[in-house]
Amino acid sequence: MDVVFLGGKTLKIKGKNATIVVNPTSSISKTEADAIILSSSFPDFSGVKVDGSRITIKSPGEYELGGIKISAISRNSDSINIVDVDNVKILLGDGLAIEKNHEKTESFDIAVINADNEFDYSIISSLEPKVLIVYGEKKNLVLKSLGKEDAPKSSKFSTTFEKLPSEMQVVSFE
Repeated sequence: MDVVFLGGKTLKIKGKNATIVVNPTSSISKTEADAIILSSSFPDFSGVKVDGSRITIKSPGEYELGGIKISAISRNSDSINIVDVDNVKILLGDGLAIEKNHEKTESFDIAVINADNEFDYSIISSLEPKVLIVYGEKKNLVLKSLGKEDAPKSSKFSTTFEKLPSEMQVVSFE
């Protein structure tokens, strides 16, 4: 299972049998995906560079595509998604949406947080992810609050369920 940063607010999540693009824009390179996920706080959506997508998920509900299960949760236009890819559960959302909806989340392994806005960074510790991937304008504030300013910088994170760390690993997407 791979999580790839495509730039801006756009991510690509690739499993063995399906691929999802999160918040695509017209500025990304052409890519293939089976589905698109939009967060409600994302007005710049453009699926023109995503080939093969069969569904665009932009409202609450339970979805399944190519063995990937998606739970879209929303409250007051703040949406988060829990995506189960190859038995690895990933929490996706911006920091404020996660802060407002964290009590609705089930257990997960990886938290992928868009830190474009300030939020209560202590929420991350209470979520107890095995892996935290942070990106966005205020990612350095999040890293500093966690004492992880030296977190590795990358544009891709790959793992399997068996290789998940026992203690929280932090990755900064650039």
